[in-house]
Amino acid sequence: MKKFTLTTLAATSLLMTSGASLAATNDSVEHHGIYVGAGYGLVDVDGDEDFDRDDNAASVYVGTQFNQYLSVEGGYIDFGEYGNDTFNTEVDGYTLGLKAGLPVNEYITLFAKGGQLWWDADINAAGVNDSTDGDDLFYGVGASFAVSEGWDVRVEYTRFDLEFERDEIGILSEIDSFDSDVDYASVAVQYTF
Repeated sequence: MKKFTLTTLAATSLLMTSGASLAATNDSVEHHGIYVGAGYGLVDVDGDEDFDRDDNAASVYVGTQFNQYLSVEGGYIDFGEYGNDTFNTEVDGYTLGLKAGLPVNEYITLFAKGGQLWWDADINAAGVNDSTDGDDLFYGVGASFAVSEGWDVRVEYTRFDLEFERDEIGILSEIDSFDSDVDYASVAVQYTF
């Protein structure tokens, strides 16, 4: 059901943007400044064997927009807990990346983003607890919709590729590595100063 919801969310945002005319960007609209935002969405985790989980996640972010095309953005995301009967983990982390935007008109901007995630994980494996950390890449796409002066609503999809290596998982030394793809579809509210 949640995969259907994610697909519906993505399709709706594409239909909204595809129906918009490719009008020239209004020069009076501010396309630079510092912005903050908070988002909430669905996390879908696909990993090795039977390591799948759907859950909710929250995020906050801050960025600076240099012009209508380029921004630098940092944030924090809490993925919650996911796993299976043998191995489960609670992950959160900090992100830093670039966001490239393409204005469709003065109200709608499509964007792609990518960067680095520095994460921490509390791991429980067969009743043994441990913690670890790491860093991996992320990438995503989305759209922002201006709703009033300074306020935007963002819809986005981001993929985080988390890799737990043998030296990171001391309690599971028999495992060479454990990879999980964490997909995050979210809606966020953003304010630009």
